[in-house]
Amino acid sequence: MNFGDLLSYARIGYTHWAVYTGKNENGKDTVVEFTGEKGSNSKAGAIVKQGLLKPGFTVENQWHGQTPQSEVEMSANVEKVLRDGAGKYGILDNNCEHLATFIRYGKAQSLQANRVLNTASDFNNEIADNFGASSFVHISSGRCEPLPMAPLQIPPQKQN
Repeated sequence: MNFGDLLSYARIGYTHWAVYTGKNENGKDTVVEFTGEKGSNSKAGAIVKQGLLKPGFTVENQWHGQTPQSEVEMSANVEKVLRDGAGKYGILDNNCEHLATFIRYGKAQSLQANRVLNTASDFNNEIADNFGASSFVHISSGRCEPLPMAPLQIPPQKQN
């Protein structure tokens, strides 16, 4: 493996992402990732941490279709997130995939969050098309939130 490799871990319902950061002083492989370990200082329960590589990963460097930054730039990004953190964890707008892609490419993105947001948008359009509801789901700032809706009014059927 090489410094900056994107590592994916299949989980039920989602994929966890980490970045390979080389060997530590004891010769053990390390990664940087969002983690929800005890003692987390985040309201969402996730912090950026450098830890030991865990088994069960797949190297996924081609998944996002972008050119990686140089190792120097990736290393600077690792130092930045370990020093400053990566902001408040958000499942759709600041998750482990956002962190990993920021380190590797210099731009945070999450394809799995985009799939959720696109599915919500498609669902919203389907509701609007079929039931006349104009806004079932509101998507802003990467968050899906149900909007209040007036009760659905179904006209009475004509009696023959």
